[in-house]
Order: sequence, then C-alpha cells, then structure tokens
Amino acid sequence: MRRRIAIESAIVLAVLLAAANWGTWYWNQSLAIGRHPFFYQLYYEPAVMVACGKGFVVAQPQIPAMTRFLNEQTQTFDCKDIPANATLGTEGLYQGSSRYLMTAVGWTWRRVGIGWRKLGPFAGLLFGLTVAAAYGIFRLGMGRVLAALMAWALSVSTLHLANLPSIRDYAKAPFTLLLMCLMGLLVTMRPSWARVLVVSLLSGLVLGIGYGFRTDLLITIPAFIATVFLFLDAGWRDRLKYGAAATAVFLATFYASGWPVITSVKNTWGCQWHTAIIGLGDDATHDLGIAAAPYDWLDGFTDEFVYATSTSYAVRQRPGLKHIGYCGPDYDDVTRAFMLDVAVHTPADFLVRAYASSLQMVQLPLRWRNPPMPHVAVDWYKIRKAVTSRAQAAGLFLVVAAVFLVTASSARLGLFLIGFVLYFGGYPAVQFGNRHFFHLEFIAWWAFGFLLQQLVTRLVALVRKRPAPALTLAGMRRSALVLAGVFGALVASLWIARWYQEAALEPVMQQYVKAQLDQVTTDEGPGKLQRVRPAAARTDPETADLLEVDLNEWQCPAESKLKFVYGPSHAGFARDVEITTGGSRAPTRIFIPVYATFQGVTVGDAPAGCLAGVYRVQHPERFMLMPKITLRPGWEEQRLYQSLIGWGIEPPPDE
Repeated sequence: MRRRIAIESAIVLAVLLAAANWGTWYWNQSLAIGRHPFFYQLYYEPAVMVACGKGFVVAQPQIPAMTRFLNEQTQTFDCKDIPANATLGTEGLYQGSSRYLMTAVGWTWRRVGIGWRKLGPFAGLLFGLTVAAAYGIFRLGMGRVLAALMAWALSVSTLHLANLPSIRDYAKAPFTLLLMCLMGLLVTMRPSWARVLVVSLLSGLVLGIGYGFRTDLLITIPAFIATVFLFLDAGWRDRLKYGAAATAVFLATFYASGWPVITSVKNTWGCQWHTAIIGLGDDATHDLGIAAAPYDWLDGFTDEFVYATSTSYAVRQRPGLKHIGYCGPDYDDVTRAFMLDVAVHTPADFLVRAYASSLQMVQLPLRWRNPPMPHVAVDWYKIRKAVTSRAQAAGLFLVVAAVFLVTASSARLGLFLIGFVLYFGGYPAVQFGNRHFFHLEFIAWWAFGFLLQQLVTRLVALVRKRPAPALTLAGMRRSALVLAGVFGALVASLWIARWYQEAALEPVMQQYVKAQLDQVTTDEGPGKLQRVRPAAARTDPETADLLEVDLNEWQCPAESKLKFVYGPSHAGFARDVEITTGGSRAPTRIFIPVYATFQGVTVGDAPAGCLAGVYRVQHPERFMLMPKITLRPGWEEQRLYQSLIGWGIEPPPDE
C-alpha cells in the first residue's frame, strides 16, 4: 500500500512539474508573439499592495503610478512609488471576492518583481495543478499509463491553453477538478468514518480556498452533498449517517477557510445573479445550438444593459424605488427577483439550455482543432484536426458507451456518472462561454481513456489466456433499462415544463398583442434615422419605454438589419435585428424596450415601404416582464419555448 502511494505521488508530482513548466512557457510565448491577456487588470491594486508588504488594502485616492500600472500604461511597478503619507485602508475595497487570488498574485510578484509580464510562473502553477488534478480523475477509470496520456492530451488542448492567459477565469480550474477528483474518490472507495471525514475535510478546504480565487466554485456544493448522501458504497442507513457527517465537516471547513471571502461577498460585492442574467442573451442562445423563440429576455450583452433591464424591472414592481448600487446587496436582490421571475415563466427553456450545454460539453475535444500557436507542434494539430473533423459527434457516443459499461458493472456508479455529466455539463448554460467551461473538456477524454482501458484489459487477458472482466447479459440489460429510464425522465420533464411554460407565457404574449399604441411621427425620409423622442427625462433607476416597430420585410433590402440607435453614453444598448426578406406579405411586429438616450430606428438604404411604422406602447409600467418580442406572420403557430437545433451535438453554423 505504501509503495503504491509513493508511486502515485511521484507520478502526480512529475505531471504537475512538467505541466507547470509547459504552462509557464506557453504564457511567456503567448506574450512574446504579441497576444494580450485580459484578466481585469484594473482590479489588481490589492495584489500590488500585498507584493509591497502593505497588506490587502487600497489607497484613497489612488496613487498616480498605480493608476498608470493598472491601466497598463506601464508594465512594471516600483513599491517606492507608494508615498509614505498615502492613505491605505479598506475603504473603497471591493475586491474581497477574489482575496485569495489577489494575495497569490501578490506573493508571486514579491518573489519575481511586480509586472504584468512576470506572471508566467503563477499561470504555470495553476496549469500544473489543473493537469495533475485531471490525472487523478483519469486514474479513477484507467491505469497509470493511459491516465498520463489523457492528462497529456488535456495539457495540449487548444481550448485549455487558449484560456490559460486569462488568469482570473482560469483560476477556478485546479480547484474545480480537484473537488471532482475527491468526489470520484468518495464513490469508488469503500467508505469508513476516517476516509469519508478526511476526504470531506479536504473538499471543504479546497472549496474555501478556491472560492477566494473564483466564486464559481459554489456550483460544487450541491454536487458534493448529493454525492455523499446518494452514491457512497454503503447501505442507505449508513449512507445517511456518512452523508450527514460529511456534509457538516465539508461546510464547516468551507466556512472556516473561506470566511474572509464569504463576509466580503455578503457585505460588499456579489453580482452572481447579474452574471446569470447575462447568460439569457441571444449570443448564448446561438452558441448553445438552440432555435430562438418569438421572445428574447436580454437582447444585449453589456453589464450596463443588464443593470438597466433589471433595475427598470424592479421599479415596475415597486414604484418609487430609488437608486440601486451596482453589484451591491440591493442589486443582488433585484437581479435575483428578475431571474426567478423569468425562470417561473420559462422553466422549459432553462431545461433545454441545460440539456444543450451537457451535449456540447461531451463534444469539446472535437470542436477546437487549430493550433494554439502558429509555430507549436503544427503537425500534431494537423493530425488531430484531420481525425476530429471526421468524427464530430463522437464525444456523445464515447460518453454514452462509457456510462453504459460502468452501469452494467454498478448501477450506483452509473447513476453517479449520469448525474455528474448532466449537472456539471448543464451548469455552463448559466452563462455559456468557453471561459466558463473549458476545464470540462476532461469528460470526453475520461470516457475515451476508460473505453480504451477496457479494450486493452480484455486484449491482454486474451493474449495471456486469463479471465477477462465479466460483462454479463443481466448487467447489460440493467444498464439499458437505467439509461432508457433516465432518458425517458429527461424527456418527460421537458414535455411537462413546456406544457406549463406555454400556459405561463400566453398572457405575456397577449398583453403585447392587445397593447394600446400611439403612433410616433418621424420626419426623416426612407433609409434615414427615424428619430424617436424619449417619452420622459432620464431617471434613476432608468425608466423603460416600450416601442413597436412594424416592418414589411419583403420590401426591405436583402441581408439588411433594423438598427436601434442610442447616444454615446448608451452605446452598448444599440442592437441590430436581422430582417428576413421574402415570405408572407403581412407585416412583422417587433416590440422592444428602450432606455435613455435612445435616438431612433433605421434600415440602411431601405425603400419607403420597408419600415411600416413606429409606435409607442401606452402604459409600459404595466408590463412587469418586458422581453423583446418578434411577431412574424404565422407566429401563432410557433411554440412558446426554445428547442434544440438538430440533435444538439452539431457545432453552431458559423463556428
């Protein structure tokens, strides 16, 4: 046993050091070829102060040399530029949610010097820890050789490497994968009080420290609790006892190790719900491979647009509401209320988005095929691209096959894997972007390595004329029933949710259809900006005005767009609506909320018949939820829910 632990420890250390060295080299090379990493450098003043021995503080007012450094006008900073009489403290300090990340960067700078180009060793360490944690996960399903090969494959992944320079987002990867490895260890080992409690304590410690790097790690809490209560290798009575004790130790350790960050998030800076609202946007809908519905909750992707959308919603709910501080406790209440209201009306959309995300997660190694750098291992990436381009849907079949074999051996482990893939594969739908899910590429690699291990084991047994691991007919029948039952439950859940959603959205749609309108008089000619004067002066929170724009799309130029134009202070609110030419000769009605500095609409080079009219909806304050709604001819026959395009495993059309 000791020899086995020593060997595994030596391999993990070797993997960590090799990957850390490779990650450091990649970071430095990416800068050398002119790439510019972005990880919200403006926020790193506390890291500089830690490096200078001042503690986790900021200066009020900010030191001019610090301002230049944070704006990257200078690449290095000298601690001597902090005046002796500078006022240092926690007033205005809002970076507490990433306290441990800032502190780790500060410690790095203290050793190598303060400079943006000197973070290679820190990025390399994060990379090494991530690959080493992945090796631990791979070892739960395969031998050392294959686990090392799968870890290598992950370490040269284009998707994985492309996200390394973004330290803030990458920092969650080592902690998330280590927590997943510990959860896997819990379900594969024979439980005892010592083992369960030690692993739970380590899990809480990893979560508490990781939470100070990236608050995304909270997503692992429900998964850990479900693991210890449902999937330990014990009878249900023992499982309940283990689960209760493990949960208590896990949460207590998390609170103890993450307390400075937890209190900071609670008192000063949150924005988790804000982040989730951004994920409702049409860009994420497209990237998920989902067919759009007639409604769109967030036709914009900027923080300012989300702020205006959610705070104007709050004012319609509670007239007379005063200023709401961005990302403060009151704002968290407002964004939570908005998000939950949307979820109540569209539960089927949330389900289908989670399904779509899970399907895409198992395809990740097959999507990003080009070399991460133009001069690095070009031949290897050419081979990989040639192979993966001919097997674009292989990831799903690899994962299903792996789950089938595991379930045939153990229904408990099979259900754990199914829950794992659905939960961790589905949560990126909250804000679907590769910086949020790049670390999940290991799922498909694990399935591939596991299947390869099963094949190798059986071939070796055949050559050596030894009994191969049993795969019984009863086990395969059980596996087929479990997978069919899970699939049926997922489909039934979606059908029920869609039935409810259509009933919930019908009143919202009818409120728009039957809205009383005032025509807006515009005085510009065809193809010009049709100016629309604001209904009221700018307010705080902003008041949303609701417009209807009618288009005769068949008279509009091919590939044209309806543009909503704003003033410079609201440039991020401007948006384009694609125009579909041809089809029915009935007008298309587009309802859309607009905000302060809105100037008007235009369709470039459009003849007079294209833009049929602009109207202002009376009493917009009566519209509690105010999505953008596009009613094209025949919309009554369109379902009031989103749906997968195809089987949900193909890449988006323009990827």
